[in-house]
Amino acid sequence: MQTMLSIKLDKSLKQKAQDLAHTLGVSLNAVVNGYIKEFIIERKVTFADHPVLNAKKRKLFDKLLADSRENKNIIGPFHSAEEVIKALNS
Repeated sequence: MQTMLSIKLDKSLKQKAQDLAHTLGVSLNAVVNGYIKEFIIERKVTFADHPVLNAKKRKLFDKLLADSRENKNIIGPFHSAEEVIKALNS
């Protein structure tokens, strides 16, 4: 079951948010729902003007960055989709 949520929002802010969501290929409704779900799970509110990774994603990102600097766990380049699928299935 779904319900409606009405909030007051500056018109230009709403338009900028809709434009950005559209650029990212999602609806503003999906963005708001995602933030509300995250708010419930994380039990915190974050305000930032840049992307902030949660602890799990930060740890993974740091490992991937270290691996790329050391040229470890790197596969490819691939020249076809078939090569990618073969690598993923191996």
